[in-house]
Amino acid sequence: MLYDLIKPILFALPPETAHEYSLTLAKLCPELGRLSGEIPNDKLSLKVGTLHWKSPIGLAAGLDKNAEALPFFSAQGFGALECGTVTLRPQLGNPRPRLFRYPEERSLRNSMGFPNEGLQQISPRLEAFNRSLPLGVNIGKNKDSSAEESIDELGTMMATLDDVADYFVVNVSSPNTPGLRALQEKSYLSELFKELKSISKKDLYLKIAPDLDSSKVIELIQIAEDFKLTGLIATNTTMMPDRGVGGVSGALLKEKAKAIRKIVLEQQSSLELIGVGGFSHFEDIKEFWSLGGKAIQLYTAYIYGGPELLKSLNKKLMEFLQQHELQDLSTFFELSLSDRKKLLLR
Repeated sequence: MLYDLIKPILFALPPETAHEYSLTLAKLCPELGRLSGEIPNDKLSLKVGTLHWKSPIGLAAGLDKNAEALPFFSAQGFGALECGTVTLRPQLGNPRPRLFRYPEERSLRNSMGFPNEGLQQISPRLEAFNRSLPLGVNIGKNKDSSAEESIDELGTMMATLDDVADYFVVNVSSPNTPGLRALQEKSYLSELFKELKSISKKDLYLKIAPDLDSSKVIELIQIAEDFKLTGLIATNTTMMPDRGVGGVSGALLKEKAKAIRKIVLEQQSSLELIGVGGFSHFEDIKEFWSLGGKAIQLYTAYIYGGPELLKSLNKKLMEFLQQHELQDLSTFFELSLSDRKKLLLR
């Protein structure tokens, strides 16, 4: 209800200004997270990778880039949190304006370019955060670093944060850093993952772009399997040149992201797949489950729907368990995919 009152004010401001004001409020008044949110029922807990999420709905990277408001978001009702993208050195990002709304289409476009305060400033916040749910850190290279230098950068960040992060996500799929998506190549990723896997035993994910053909997606799956990654996160934002530079998220991303996730799940890989991009209704989650998916992340839908969206989704998850007389969500995912599909169709 609180968000419904302040949303018109926020949406009257430039998008990035509204985002900064919201984060400042969340940082200064973390108790508002509890007052506006609702902790998920224990029955919604499930295993994702080696971790136990509080629910199958996580917070995607990008909303809290600098890990400023983790206590607030941990009380909202998410199953897991992901901060970042974090780079080794502070980075201003691209010139403003670089964040744009499409309210009628419940979408956003951003050309941020990894603006963040850098590892040295962000690391103490992660150390101070009392984790009550899994915390992931999304890491990426600095804009002016070469591919070779980036391997050392990412390794340094992972080593520094290994004790304060529960999982890591490598971001080479943002469209807002020149040349970054070119690093979704076997030669680079093989060298990178060989290095990262020698540094940390924590869950490790590769976040992939939605603008890939099926053969490229299958190649990335094979690389992830070869280096025993925990899984993939699909997808990042999509390029829509007719809208302008940057990446588009929200409803406008939905079909592209869904197509990539379908390709991944059709391979019947042992990799975990975390779905992100275009989720806003419980029916979207059910469709993902019917293909073999499990956990998702929200960003843009949360911007438009606020805490009430998260409450609604968690409520529908509980209703789903009650409707099908399931003890908990883990019980549902212990069923075969064919049996899960039967329940989803009822």
